[in-house]
Amino acid sequence: MSAPTHNPRGWVVLATDTGVGKTVVSCALARLLREHGLSPRVRKPVETGCELREDERQPADGIALREAAGWRESLETVCPIRYLAPVAAPEAARREGQTLRFKRDLAPILDRALAQLTTERVIIESAGGLLSPLADDALNVRLAEYTGLPAILVAPDRLGTLSSTLAAAESLERRGIPLAAIILNRRPQDPSDNDSPDNQGALAEWLPRLVAQPPPVLRFDNDQQCLAPLLDRDT
Repeated sequence: MSAPTHNPRGWVVLATDTGVGKTVVSCALARLLREHGLSPRVRKPVETGCELREDERQPADGIALREAAGWRESLETVCPIRYLAPVAAPEAARREGQTLRFKRDLAPILDRALAQLTTERVIIESAGGLLSPLADDALNVRLAEYTGLPAILVAPDRLGTLSSTLAAAESLERRGIPLAAIILNRRPQDPSDNDSPDNQGALAEWLPRLVAQPPPVLRFDNDQQCLAPLLDRDT
């Protein structure tokens, strides 16, 4: 299946880096959809760093996503490809004597996720930063390119986030990927408001100078209601 000619309703959740809170944001969005009477269809196509328990690979992110979506689908459906090493997916695959190809391994997962969407919304979470390798022949941003879904860009709300976030927004625009929102995630280890810069204000000032269609910038502190504007834009 080639990239869809229409936009099924949903999002691809990307990030400026690894460990910035994609899963926390994706889970909050899934719970918000359920609160509004919508059925979330969640996917983490590839997860690395899985723990081995009773000979089963346990994907922590996939498990959290499945729970947030109300256990509607099997864990195998939510997170079908799992590796043990906590490194980028193609390297994790090579360490296990495997290869990971986008068209062969990942495109069928995305095709099934997008099939027969009616009242559902699909949330597809990447594995690592948007320009980190997802497969031997694709970066994480390919998830949005292939599906035609708008991206949600998650960035940490801390000092130093502006450069990577603005660069990511420019990169998405060059690829023709619509950006639904930038989510500034306030993690527990990040400084308090009194000690942190006003990243939201700075991004609101600079994005119009760099991209033709600047997205909203939302601050997120583990409250799913912070993501409500995404539903207002879901048309």
